[in-house]
Amino acid sequence: MTPTEIQVNICSRCKAYFIDKMWHEPNDKESALEEAARAAVLSELRFAQLTPAGMKSLSMHEVKGLELSVEPKPIAGEVMVDVHARGKVHELQVSPQVEHVTITVKPRWITCDVCGLLSAGHHEAILQVRGKEMSSEKRMEIKLMLEQSAEEARKKDRSAFISKIEEKGGGLDLYVNPTGLARRMASLLRAKFGAEISETAKLIGMDRDRGGMRKFKISVLARLPDQGNSGDFK
Repeated sequence: MTPTEIQVNICSRCKAYFIDKMWHEPNDKESALEEAARAAVLSELRFAQLTPAGMKSLSMHEVKGLELSVEPKPIAGEVMVDVHARGKVHELQVSPQVEHVTITVKPRWITCDVCGLLSAGHHEAILQVRGKEMSSEKRMEIKLMLEQSAEEARKKDRSAFISKIEEKGGGLDLYVNPTGLARRMASLLRAKFGAEISETAKLIGMDRDRGGMRKFKISVLARLPDQGNSGDFK
C-alpha cells in the first residue's frame, strides 16, 4: 500500500537528498525539491498483483507492462505529486486497471554527511603546491584547475572535496578529502607542469572504527620546476 504522505531528507546546503539508504546529488539544485519528491515517491510506490500465491505488493521495478506518470508540483514548501498508473493486476486481465493518487512529500531540511565534514574543515591530506617566482596568474590557473579536478571527482564520489585553500609564500595549500584525490591532483600537476612529487605521513591518532588502526595525515608536495626549466610554467 502506497502512503499518501512521505517525508524526505534534503541537505539545506548542497540540496542532496537521502533515499534508499544513500545520498543522491540533484541534477539541478534549483529544482532539487521536486527531484527529491519524485524520487521519494517512486521509491515508496507499491502495486498490487495477483500471483498463484495470492495478492502481492510489488515495487514499480517488479511490475511488467506498467505505464506510469509522476508529476511533482511544489506548493507552500511541500510537493504534491500526482501519480497516474495503468497496468494489469493479473496477466489474464483483459483491460488494464487505471489508478490515480496524490502524495504529499514534506521536506526535512538537514545537513548531509559530506556538508557536515566540509563545515568541520575535515580533510585526509594536504596538497602543497610550491614553485619559485610563481606569478599570481599562474597561481590562479592552478587553483582553478585543481578545483575543477575536485568537481569532476565528486561526480563519482560525494566524499571528494577541497575543504580549504590557503595561499602560501611560493604556492598554495589545499586541504583535500580523500587522500586519493590529493594524489590525483599532484599527478595532474606533474603531467601539466612537470612537478616533482613527494609524500610524508604524520601519525595523528588511532581509528577506533577500524579496530584501533593508526591514523595518518598525509602531506603531498608538488614542487613545480623553475620557470626557466619549463615552457608551460610562466
